[in-house]
Amino acid sequence: MIERCVGCGAEFEKIDGPIHRYMTSSAGCWERYGELLGVMAIAPELKIARQLSTDAYAAQHPGTPTPQATQSVAVHLLNLYGYLVRGRPVGVPQFAGHKGAFPRLEPPSFEQTRTVADMPITGSHEEIAVAARAWAESVWAAWSERHGLIAEWHAKYSAK
Repeated sequence: MIERCVGCGAEFEKIDGPIHRYMTSSAGCWERYGELLGVMAIAPELKIARQLSTDAYAAQHPGTPTPQATQSVAVHLLNLYGYLVRGRPVGVPQFAGHKGAFPRLEPPSFEQTRTVADMPITGSHEEIAVAARAWAESVWAAWSERHGLIAEWHAKYSAK
Protein backbone atom coordinates (compact mmCIF):
# COMPACT_ATOMS: atom_id res chain seq x y z
CA MET A 1 0.00 0.00 0.00
CA ILE A 2 1.27 3.48 -0.91
CA GLU A 3 0.97 6.51 1.36
CA ARG A 4 1.43 10.17 0.43
CA CYS A 5 3.60 12.13 2.86
CA VAL A 6 1.58 14.86 4.55
CA GLY A 7 4.64 17.15 4.45
CA CYS A 8 6.26 16.94 1.03
CA GLY A 9 3.58 14.98 -0.84
CA ALA A 10 5.95 12.24 -2.04
CA GLU A 11 4.65 8.69 -2.14
CA PHE A 12 6.19 5.96 -0.03
CA GLU A 13 5.26 2.46 0.96
CA LYS A 14 2.96 2.66 3.97
CA ILE A 15 4.90 1.45 6.99
CA ASP A 16 4.58 1.59 10.73
CA GLY A 17 7.43 3.50 12.20
CA PRO A 18 8.56 6.64 13.97
CA ILE A 19 8.29 10.17 12.65
CA HIS A 20 9.89 13.39 13.83
CA ARG A 21 8.23 14.88 16.89
CA TYR A 22 7.22 18.14 15.19
CA MET A 23 8.09 17.88 11.47
CA THR A 24 5.01 16.08 10.22
CA SER A 25 5.69 13.38 7.63
CA SER A 26 4.78 9.84 6.76
CA ALA A 27 6.82 7.12 8.45
CA GLY A 28 8.15 6.08 5.03
CA CYS A 29 9.36 9.59 4.26
CA TRP A 30 11.05 9.92 7.65
CA GLU A 31 12.70 6.53 7.16
CA ARG A 32 14.01 7.53 3.73
CA TYR A 33 15.40 10.77 5.17
CA GLY A 34 17.15 8.78 7.89
CA GLU A 35 18.69 6.49 5.27
CA LEU A 36 19.93 9.51 3.34
CA LEU A 37 21.45 11.09 6.43
CA GLY A 38 23.15 7.77 7.22
CA VAL A 39 24.82 7.75 3.80
CA MET A 40 25.90 11.37 4.17
CA ALA A 41 27.15 11.02 7.75
CA ILE A 42 29.99 8.71 6.76
CA ALA A 43 31.13 10.83 3.81
CA PRO A 44 32.84 14.06 4.90
CA GLU A 45 32.73 15.31 1.30
CA LEU A 46 28.92 15.36 1.58
CA LYS A 47 28.89 17.85 4.45
CA ILE A 48 27.41 20.60 2.27
CA ALA A 49 24.87 18.23 0.72
CA ARG A 50 23.84 17.10 4.21
CA GLN A 51 23.15 20.69 5.33
CA LEU A 52 21.23 21.51 2.15
CA SER A 53 19.19 18.32 2.59
CA THR A 54 18.47 19.11 6.23
CA ASP A 55 17.22 22.59 5.36
CA ALA A 56 15.18 21.33 2.39
CA TYR A 57 13.58 18.53 4.40
CA ALA A 58 12.68 20.78 7.33
CA ALA A 59 11.25 23.53 5.09
CA GLN A 60 9.20 20.90 3.28
CA HIS A 61 7.80 19.35 6.48
CA PRO A 62 6.57 22.37 8.46
CA GLY A 63 4.57 20.35 10.94
CA THR A 64 1.81 21.56 13.18
CA PRO A 65 1.46 25.19 14.27
CA THR A 66 3.59 24.94 17.41
CA PRO A 67 6.21 27.50 18.40
CA GLN A 68 9.07 25.05 17.89
CA ALA A 69 7.92 23.95 14.43
CA THR A 70 7.27 27.55 13.39
CA GLN A 71 10.72 28.73 14.45
CA SER A 72 12.37 25.69 12.87
CA VAL A 73 10.85 26.32 9.45
CA ALA A 74 11.85 29.98 9.62
CA VAL A 75 15.49 29.20 10.46
CA HIS A 76 15.76 26.57 7.71
CA LEU A 77 14.29 29.04 5.20
CA LEU A 78 16.77 31.64 6.40
CA ASN A 79 19.55 29.12 5.77
CA LEU A 80 18.31 28.45 2.23
CA TYR A 81 18.11 32.18 1.57
CA GLY A 82 21.65 32.67 2.83
CA TYR A 83 23.12 29.86 0.76
CA LEU A 84 21.09 30.09 -2.43
CA VAL A 85 20.46 33.84 -2.70
CA ARG A 86 23.18 35.57 -0.70
CA GLY A 87 25.92 33.09 -1.64
CA ARG A 88 26.94 32.49 1.96
CA PRO A 89 29.05 29.35 2.46
CA VAL A 90 26.95 26.39 3.49
CA GLY A 91 27.29 25.61 7.16
CA VAL A 92 25.38 26.06 10.36
CA PRO A 93 24.79 29.82 10.63
CA GLN A 94 24.08 31.84 13.72
CA PHE A 95 21.08 34.08 14.09
CA ALA A 96 20.82 36.49 17.00
CA GLY A 97 17.76 37.65 18.90
CA HIS A 98 15.26 35.65 16.88
CA LYS A 99 13.85 33.31 19.52
CA GLY A 100 10.09 33.37 19.13
CA ALA A 101 10.27 36.19 16.57
CA PHE A 102 8.87 34.41 13.54
CA PRO A 103 5.17 33.96 12.79
CA ARG A 104 3.89 30.75 11.27
CA LEU A 105 4.09 30.76 7.50
CA GLU A 106 1.39 28.89 5.65
CA PRO A 107 3.28 26.26 3.66
CA PRO A 108 3.09 26.35 -0.12
CA SER A 109 2.29 23.42 -2.32
CA PHE A 110 5.27 21.13 -2.76
CA GLU A 111 3.65 19.34 -5.69
CA GLN A 112 6.30 20.45 -8.21
CA THR A 113 9.30 20.19 -5.90
CA ARG A 114 11.91 17.53 -5.52
CA THR A 115 11.70 15.49 -2.34
CA VAL A 116 13.80 13.08 -0.33
CA ALA A 117 12.35 10.38 -2.60
CA ASP A 118 14.33 11.93 -5.47
CA MET A 119 17.65 11.69 -3.66
CA PRO A 120 20.03 9.00 -5.03
CA ILE A 121 21.01 7.19 -1.84
CA THR A 122 23.20 4.72 -3.73
CA GLY A 123 24.58 7.27 -6.17
CA SER A 124 28.09 8.65 -6.30
CA HIS A 125 28.97 11.44 -3.92
CA GLU A 126 28.86 13.87 -6.82
CA GLU A 127 25.36 12.69 -7.85
CA ILE A 128 24.14 13.04 -4.27
CA ALA A 129 25.63 16.53 -3.95
CA VAL A 130 24.08 17.72 -7.23
CA ALA A 131 20.69 16.24 -6.27
CA ALA A 132 20.81 17.83 -2.81
CA ARG A 133 21.40 21.27 -4.31
CA ALA A 134 18.58 20.78 -6.82
CA TRP A 135 16.27 19.66 -4.00
CA ALA A 136 17.14 22.72 -1.89
CA GLU A 137 16.63 25.03 -4.88
CA SER A 138 13.22 23.51 -5.66
CA VAL A 139 12.05 23.85 -2.05
CA TRP A 140 13.29 27.45 -1.92
CA ALA A 141 11.39 28.18 -5.15
CA ALA A 142 8.19 26.71 -3.67
CA TRP A 143 8.34 29.33 -0.91
CA SER A 144 8.62 32.18 -3.48
CA GLU A 145 5.67 34.16 -2.08
CA ARG A 146 7.65 34.54 1.16
CA HIS A 147 11.08 35.41 -0.28
CA GLY A 148 10.76 39.11 0.52
CA LEU A 149 9.80 38.46 4.13
CA ILE A 150 12.61 35.95 4.57
CA ALA A 151 15.09 38.50 3.16
CA GLU A 152 13.86 41.01 5.75
CA TRP A 153 14.31 38.46 8.53
CA HIS A 154 17.81 37.66 7.29
CA ALA A 155 18.79 41.32 7.35
CA LYS A 156 17.41 41.70 10.87
CA TYR A 157 18.60 38.51 12.57
CA SER A 158 21.70 37.34 10.74
CA ALA A 159 24.79 37.43 12.94
CA LYS A 160 27.10 40.11 11.68
